[in-house]
Amino acid sequence: MFREVLKKEIDKIKDNNLYRELRKVKGINFSSNDYLCLSKHPEVIEALKNGAKYGVGSTGSRLTSGNINHEKLEEKMAKFKGTESSLLYPTGYMANLSISAICKKGDLILSDELNHASIIDGCRLSKADRLIYKHCDTNHLLDLLEKNYKNYNNIFIITDSVFSMDGDIAPLNELKKIADDFGAVLILDDAHATGVLGNGKGALEYFNIKPDDNIIIIVTLSKAIGCLGGCVCGVEELKDYLINTSRSFIFTTALPPAIVEAAIKAIEIIEEGKVVKKLKKNINLANKIFKSYNFINRENETPIYPFIFRDKTVKIAEYLIKNNIFCIPIRYPTVPKGSERIRISINVEHMKEDFIILCEKIKELW
Repeated sequence: MFREVLKKEIDKIKDNNLYRELRKVKGINFSSNDYLCLSKHPEVIEALKNGAKYGVGSTGSRLTSGNINHEKLEEKMAKFKGTESSLLYPTGYMANLSISAICKKGDLILSDELNHASIIDGCRLSKADRLIYKHCDTNHLLDLLEKNYKNYNNIFIITDSVFSMDGDIAPLNELKKIADDFGAVLILDDAHATGVLGNGKGALEYFNIKPDDNIIIIVTLSKAIGCLGGCVCGVEELKDYLINTSRSFIFTTALPPAIVEAAIKAIEIIEEGKVVKKLKKNINLANKIFKSYNFINRENETPIYPFIFRDKTVKIAEYLIKNNIFCIPIRYPTVPKGSERIRISINVEHMKEDFIILCEKIKELW
C-alpha cells in the first residue's frame, strides 16, 4: 500500500532530524517576513475591504475572466520600480517560474549558489544550460563567463538581491558591469530588498542603478508589502512575451481583486517613507544589541539575521518557542549542512525589550 511507502519516507526524514510540522505563532514573532507590518496596517486592511466590491475571487485566469483591477497594480509596480511595465502573478514563487519561459534552449543561466528555491526551480524548468557560481563571487562568475559565453545565444545572470537566509546583499554594481560587458541579461529577485533598501524601492535604487533593457526585476508582494503575489518588471516586450508564454501566468487563477487593492495601498505607504525609516532605526538598534551578545560580527542593513547554532539549532528554537519567542529552526536542505541556524527577522513593531529577551533566553542555552 502506498500509505506504507509514505510512512517509510517520513521515518527517514525524522531519522535525519529533518522533519517539519505546522505551528501556530505564539508570543514575540521573530520569523515573519512582514518587515513593515503592513499586513495589519489599518489603511491596507481598509483597502482590502473596499476591494471586496469586485467579489471574493477573481473567477478565472487573467486571459479569461480574471483581469479585473490587476492592471492598476501592474502600472503602480512598474512606476515604483522604474520599469516600463510589470506583470502580476498569484505568488512570488510563480513569478520566479517565469524564468522557465524567459530562458530557452541555446541560452546559458549563471545562478548564485544560494539563490532561493523558486529561482532554482525556474532555472531547472527552463531548457537553458545552467552553471552555478560561488555565492556573491564575481571572480568565479567571470571565469565561468569567459569560458562559456561564446557558445550561447543569450546569457542570463540570476541572483537574489538580498539573500533570504543570510540577509546579505548581492554585489549588484559589479554584477551589472559584468552583465554589460558580456551583453548578458541580469535577472534580479528583489523579494527581500523591496520595502527595505533604497528608500523602500529596492536594491537597484540602493546601488543607484537605473533599470534598462537588460534588467528584469522580480518582486514578491508577500514580504515587506505584506500581501500576496509577485510581479515581473521590465520592458514592455517582456510583459507581452510572458502573457503569451509563461505557464505559471497563463494556467492559473488570478489574484483576488481585494488583495490587489491592498497591495496598491501598501506600496503607497512605502512610498511615503516613514515606515521604511522606522525599520532602518530598528535594524540599527538590533545591530547594537545582537553585537553586544556576540550573536553577530557585522552590522546588518537588512532585517534578516542568521544566528548559527549548528546541531543545537533545533534545541534552542524549541526552548525559545516554549518561552513565547517564536523562532523557527532552519536546517538542511534549506541551508547547507553545518550552517543550521535560527533565522531572526525583525520588523517595525519590535522593541528594544524584545531584542534583549531574545538574546537572554538564547544565552541560557548557548
